[in-house]
Amino acid sequence: MITRVIGPQDDLLTIVEPLVQEARRAVGSIKNESLSEIRALRAPPDVIRDILEGVLRLMGIFDTSWVSMKSFLAKRGVKEEIQTFDARTISPEIRKSVEELLRKNKDSFDAKNAKRASQAAEPLAAWVVANVKYSYVLEKIEPLEAEQNELKRNLDKVESRMSKLSQALGEVDRKVATLRNRFETLTKEAAELKIKLDRENETIDAAETLVTKLEGEYQRWNQQAFITYLSAAPEDQRRNYLKQWQETVGVDKFDLRRFLSTESEQLIWKSEGLPSDDLSMENALVILQVHDIPIGSSLRPFLIDPSSRATEWLKVHLKANRLEVINQQDANFSTSLELAVRFGKTLIIQEVDGVEPILFPLLRGDLTAQGPRFVVQIGEKTIDYNEEFRLFLTTRNPNPEITPDAAAIITEVNFTTTRAGLTGQ
Repeated sequence: MITRVIGPQDDLLTIVEPLVQEARRAVGSIKNESLSEIRALRAPPDVIRDILEGVLRLMGIFDTSWVSMKSFLAKRGVKEEIQTFDARTISPEIRKSVEELLRKNKDSFDAKNAKRASQAAEPLAAWVVANVKYSYVLEKIEPLEAEQNELKRNLDKVESRMSKLSQALGEVDRKVATLRNRFETLTKEAAELKIKLDRENETIDAAETLVTKLEGEYQRWNQQAFITYLSAAPEDQRRNYLKQWQETVGVDKFDLRRFLSTESEQLIWKSEGLPSDDLSMENALVILQVHDIPIGSSLRPFLIDPSSRATEWLKVHLKANRLEVINQQDANFSTSLELAVRFGKTLIIQEVDGVEPILFPLLRGDLTAQGPRFVVQIGEKTIDYNEEFRLFLTTRNPNPEITPDAAAIITEVNFTTTRAGLTGQ
């Protein structure tokens, strides 16, 4: 029924509403210069006078003298006022007087005649004609709207009653569900006893699995302890400390080389020039473990390498990683460092007798986010940071001056050969 009432309204409105909207857009496109030209006329042509009279009458202005028309056009926001005009405010008397004006002066509202008189007159004439038609349609559909609203109110009442009935039905469903749940709870009591028993068995199995896994954790803890605390120690001290740790955690045997690498990897390192003694192999494991971790996530390796053999091996091993090698004393040290950070190179800095302050932000990982990228302060400059950047420090000095604040942000890897190391070789 509501659809049958709405149907005639839509048919009428779809014919007239586009005309009104088009007329409003046309009024909005009127240039202020065109309105100023009309106001400047001493005695306007009949066409312009008739059109403006139609505009003023529709808007409820009954003084249609030329002075009144000019005053209306001079108002601030006159175009917006015309565009937003509501045709529902047009009374039958006003519409009748404007229809009489349209019949009497039909030629004045012809689009060609109006455009010939003024660029602003044509859209105003179309606006008058469209709003007269629109007012007529609104008057015709007003009873239909009232009928539609009455049907809508009746529909709301029916829907409200249905909602109450639905709530009552829902309450019944909830009671039934409560009884069903109670029945299921009583039925499951026996099954829950079995579930609890199975859960206890699972706990026992999990405990046994955990004990088994902890054996592997002992080895991993030894690995991390070695990298963190023993990489700077000579061979004999490493062996003593490692033996004490194994006794403390109850591990009979732990081989760092076999745990962190394979025989084939160690053979490759030897072919690249790395000495085959335990000290060199263990130190290589420490360096490569740290190498794959971004700056800021671990301590950077500082190689104490009096013979330079480990440094030369590192150059060969990393040659495919966009490697660049510089000395800390080079004149272009700062420039090379900035370019390596910006373009994600692997940088080896040689002859580092002491860590320069310019390196501290990089070693600490003092990165600042700027949108999707990171920057780091290098000296006086703020440089874009490439996450592919890797840094290694080396020195031939067996006793470099490493301040406490520098020692806290590097991993010292000591390749100095001792008497115990020579005995091992």
